[in-house]
Amino acid sequence: MDFEKMYEKLRELIVGEIKEELREFKATVTGQLQGFALAIESINARMGNIESDIRDLRKSIEGNNNRVDEINKRIDDINKRIDETNKRIDETNKRIDETNKRIDELRVELKNEIMQNTLRIDETNKRIDNLYLEVSEIKGQLNKALSQKEIINDVLTRVQKLEEKVYAVA
Repeated sequence: MDFEKMYEKLRELIVGEIKEELREFKATVTGQLQGFALAIESINARMGNIESDIRDLRKSIEGNNNRVDEINKRIDDINKRIDETNKRIDETNKRIDETNKRIDELRVELKNEIMQNTLRIDETNKRIDNLYLEVSEIKGQLNKALSQKEIINDVLTRVQKLEEKVYAVA
């Protein structure tokens, strides 16, 4: 029996010590679990904040995406207007080219007409020069005739005076 008592005592001692260690372990584990609980609560709170931040970021991203879509629509509208403007510029350039071609054609026509008019003017000037020479010649002859008429009139006047003297003496 001694052995049993000893066994019992040893068992009580061991069980007591194990119980004590288990109590300490339980207290330590409980403290650690409370720490883990606090850490988990803190992590949960942080996760809630992160989720809230992520929701805010998603809203911001959606807002930015909407603004990007609006900007892309405006860019598309601007590109359409640029295309329309380029078409009008092309049409205007075609009309300018046609106008320049017509101007060149008119320039050639005008040059030909000017050349023809210049030739006609030259011919008219030659005729005027010839007429001037003829008029000058006629003027000279007229002056000569007028001069001769004066001489003849003077001679006639003298002859008349002589006749009057002759008839007055007779």
